[in-house]
Amino acid sequence: MSNNRNLGNIATAITNATSGQVLTSQGSGVATFADASGGGVTTYTNKAAIDAVSSPSEGDLAFDEDKNVLYIRAGSAWERIQHGGNVGPQFTTTPASTLALSSGSTSTITAVAVDENGFPVTYDWDGISGSTVYTASSLPDQITNVSESNGVFTLTPSTNSSHAGSFIFRTKASDGAQVSTATTNVSLVISTDITTPNVSPFTTAGTNTISATFTSATVYSGMGYSDTLDTGKKYFEVELTSNASDIMIGVVPSTYSSSHGYNSSGTVIINGDTGNKFKGNVTTNLSSVTGSGNYYMLAYDTATREVWIGTNGSWYEDPATTSSSFLCGDANTTAFKLAVACDSSSGASITADIITGSGTFNSSVPTGFTGH
Repeated sequence: MSNNRNLGNIATAITNATSGQVLTSQGSGVATFADASGGGVTTYTNKAAIDAVSSPSEGDLAFDEDKNVLYIRAGSAWERIQHGGNVGPQFTTTPASTLALSSGSTSTITAVAVDENGFPVTYDWDGISGSTVYTASSLPDQITNVSESNGVFTLTPSTNSSHAGSFIFRTKASDGAQVSTATTNVSLVISTDITTPNVSPFTTAGTNTISATFTSATVYSGMGYSDTLDTGKKYFEVELTSNASDIMIGVVPSTYSSSHGYNSSGTVIINGDTGNKFKGNVTTNLSSVTGSGNYYMLAYDTATREVWIGTNGSWYEDPATTSSSFLCGDANTTAFKLAVACDSSSGASITADIITGSGTFNSSVPTGFTGH
């Protein structure tokens, strides 16, 4: 990408220079062009003619009559020298202010910029985290690769769970002399699947899915459990893929077994028919979750044992702003399981998707939490 070479006080000398003159210093920041053989500024019809020069030398100066612009040969490229009041490229498509990376799939940041004088715009990037600046040769932990094509940056996220975090991605648009920037806060959350075993009441093993059939109510025993959930402050959803009356969803201590039910101590279960919380049949005024497409919302903090419940986009208590009145387990509880229960003596069935951080949530992840 071209760099901005701002010569400041020599702008007038550049403008008045003619072919066959070379730049000489007069001291105190003043420079002029003088006649000399074998060097100086060469005038060309346009930039295409400059690019067609055979074997230019480092430091050669070339003046583009079409655009009234001076170039200097630096390395293997002609770099435009800034003079006058040129304005940097203007974004017509500004990159998004935030981007959440999903482990296992690429994401893009798109920028479109134009230059008021018609110069071509090129794109580049760097990254910032604290006092550290990242480039393509020193990537932040959250990504393993960045590619760019016509202002579209494709980011490949890390799959290393220790790399979860965020950094600032800075998009750069250059007209060869001026650079305009836009920033995107890029975050990486490493999601974990929630699995269910092929053990009754489940009819098959599931990865982020539930398929279960109950023959009776699970008041004090007979609930189904997932594998142990991640610790920390996590959020996930359970969305029905079939009509499922009399089904209850929630979390219980990771030590619970089939001998426990939705009325056992320490459970935080949502009744799909009423939206009430069990144990205790606490009235929440949450909507019922019985038809396909309806969903349960669960947020938890294993450090405090707090659990927040919601249905179809509404919380009983907002986990982003309110402490939960519902605790899971007891003082010895350090981890939870997803629980599936039934409140009908005649039994019931459920099929559902468990939505984790690798999927698309129906509702926003509460502030301070990450997708499971």
